[in-house]
Amino acid sequence: MSQENVEVVRQVYAEWEQGLMTAGVDLFDPKIVFESFMPDAAERIVANGADEVEGFMREFLAQWRDFRLIGDEFRAVGKDKVFVVGRQTAIGRQSGVAVELPICSVWTFSDARVVHLLFDLDPQRALEAVGLSE
Repeated sequence: MSQENVEVVRQVYAEWEQGLMTAGVDLFDPKIVFESFMPDAAERIVANGADEVEGFMREFLAQWRDFRLIGDEFRAVGKDKVFVVGRQTAIGRQSGVAVELPICSVWTFSDARVVHLLFDLDPQRALEAVGLSE
């Protein structure tokens, strides 16, 4: 199942790279746990459930133009996780400043649904946050 999950995540990232940020939402379990860093926050943002994730993403994306997530490396970790190393690019809606930052994600699947999705700037921290290591 892990290689199939890698291909699923690779397809979502292909759409995100085109700016289609709603891609993959249909994979989310209704009780998904979404964790993300925020550059100006000391702790992770955690959204529980598809509705909270949607609200967070709507608010987050409102700050940007041309937001894209680009996956550069995809690998299966165990039977149910996919680890992605990539980049995020965007233009600040108010400032007009273009940004590009590294970003990693860990996708955890159960019964072909994403039950946990974590984003972090640091690959090692992303892996450790879900109990994994290089």
